[in-house]
Amino acid sequence: MDKKYIERPKTFDKKEYDKDYKKQHYKHFSVYLTPELKERLDNYCSQAKISRTDFIRLALDVLEKQ
Repeated sequence: MDKKYIERPKTFDKKEYDKDYKKQHYKHFSVYLTPELKERLDNYCSQAKISRTDFIRLALDVLEKQ
């Protein structure tokens, strides 16, 4: 038998694992904004040192408390 063609067990594929994990635990959210609103959002997130995801989470918390 030629050693070159020996079937080897699958190794862990981190990229594939991450892809599957995202599919199971996250949903994609897309939105269209005016350039001015997008700039405001980016500036706020930069100054507050938060991600856009954190911004949405915080905004929802504030709105739900009203």
